[in-house]
Amino acid sequence: MQNTAKDDAFYSRFHQQLLDTSTWPGIYVFKFIVPSSGDAQETLASLFAMNDVETTVRASSKGKYSSISIKGTFETPDVIIEKYKQAAKIPNIIQL
Repeated sequence: MQNTAKDDAFYSRFHQQLLDTSTWPGIYVFKFIVPSSGDAQETLASLFAMNDVETTVRASSKGKYSSISIKGTFETPDVIIEKYKQAAKIPNIIQL
């Protein structure tokens, strides 16, 4: 999947918002929703394996989905954006 101009514009705006609202290095919380079955949780965890993060997983009421929060200290907004781009490749993931 190639980046579109819309993706580039979104990430450019997001990058500026991160610069304007936070100091770097800084704490950031990622939030995702993934299907509980399959390997999406493990794939997502592997994206953050080299980072010192705190992960919280909550199952939905019927157990079909899991909400995952990943909190950690990151060096720059570029790292945040790269993590989101990598996570976007995981099938059926919802990024909040």
